[in-house]
Amino acid sequence: MPADSRSLEDDLSIRIILQRLCLGGMKLSLAAKDQRGPFQILAQEPERILVAMPAPERTAWNLPPGEKVSLGFEDRGFQYEAVVDFKGCADWEGIGCAALSVPRVLRRTDGHRLAVFVPDIVRRVTFSNARNAVMDGRIKGLGQDGFEMAMQDTSRKVQEVFRMGEESTLDLALEENLRITTQARVAYFGEDYVGMRFTERVDHTVLERYRSWLEGQQRLQAQRDRESYETVGWRPGQRDIQGALPLARVWADRDPVILVVTEREDFARRMGEALGRKFGVLSLDYIKGSLRSFLIPQDGSGWGRVRLILIHNQLRLASPLELSRQLVDQEKCPLPILLAGTEEDVDLKRNRALAAGAVDYLPVEPFRVLAVLRKLDETLRLFE
Repeated sequence: MPADSRSLEDDLSIRIILQRLCLGGMKLSLAAKDQRGPFQILAQEPERILVAMPAPERTAWNLPPGEKVSLGFEDRGFQYEAVVDFKGCADWEGIGCAALSVPRVLRRTDGHRLAVFVPDIVRRVTFSNARNAVMDGRIKGLGQDGFEMAMQDTSRKVQEVFRMGEESTLDLALEENLRITTQARVAYFGEDYVGMRFTERVDHTVLERYRSWLEGQQRLQAQRDRESYETVGWRPGQRDIQGALPLARVWADRDPVILVVTEREDFARRMGEALGRKFGVLSLDYIKGSLRSFLIPQDGSGWGRVRLILIHNQLRLASPLELSRQLVDQEKCPLPILLAGTEEDVDLKRNRALAAGAVDYLPVEPFRVLAVLRKLDETLRLFE
């Protein structure tokens, strides 16, 4: 589709997004008649999608086949909506479901935003605002005419640093050997980010260089999406199939790499921001099955570049203790495993972590950067 299109009509691209939602255990917002609510998408098949809907909800909704249903969801930070047909009730592995048709069109509902692309790797930006303060930020999304940026220091609100309409000079680190310096003006504010539009004073050579890089990154991401797409659809349990779509998200690309297993994107993002200057950080919203099969090794070995696994206390369909036992007993994982959570009852949680095969328990709530860095350093040194 065109880089600035706010509607998606390509059937393959729509199915790829639906498959990604299934893999992430995401929820769809459904609405029909006077009913509305969030429901988890369980499976994507060639002719339909299955959404978990227990019997009481199905009775309350009372949808006849062919009834129009509005759905909405978020994918890669963008908001989408569509209208689909209710195809009837279904039962999938003992779970009551509603079967919906595959959307023909997805519409972006956040069309005011400049961003049309969210990179898989966190990009850095250094900027000076109108008051000549020099600070660091991170890219949330990129577009042809500007981009969206959040503060690197998450304790600071963007509204405290920027003012509507003011200009900033920005140094964008797009690649290791590609940096551009440009001017942009505040166009709007999001919940935790600011939209910056390039000014008319931007050097056209720099702008064309940036746009060329952006289009290349969009093509590469689309190619990776197509290569990992399961053409026969996807349902839980397919994770052991060779070539299944990986869920690992790159927050920082350097060695050694730490894999953070959590259902909470905000926690994974915080780990990437806090540790990214020293460690590579991947995050995985684990569902079930072999954890190793969720990864695509980059160096030919079974665990790729990952050197330590940190399992957060919030997982979608498993407990941290169960997953630790699975890694040690069933998958024979040679890597050190840390369990992470709140600092309450630390001694008890540490004993349980050790009994499950982990090497230790790491308190991360409240989050103390230096303590986390020190523990990761110590653990990695022990396993060198």
